[in-house]
Amino acid sequence: MRKATKLLKKIQPAVVVAEFNFQSDFRDRTSSLETLMATVQCMPECKVIVFYEKEQRPQLERLLAVFDIFSTIAFPIEESSISDVLEQTLEQAV
Repeated sequence: MRKATKLLKKIQPAVVVAEFNFQSDFRDRTSSLETLMATVQCMPECKVIVFYEKEQRPQLERLLAVFDIFSTIAFPIEESSISDVLEQTLEQAV
């Protein structure tokens, strides 16, 4: 995660795609994705798309309450879902 955060600060991408993995051993966070989101929130033009397991949706909701995530897509992921979300991302960038 440190390398990803450092790279984000350097290149400031338009879109970040990440996977949410709930980690119950974290005391004060739901996952390491929170570290990434703390960096991305300083980049208002950057859109974040998160993939997740359906059974982890309740834990993901805690993250969604704190951070502005552009879209979430549950596994199994269909190509059309990704295409639709990326198209929405491009529409908002114009």
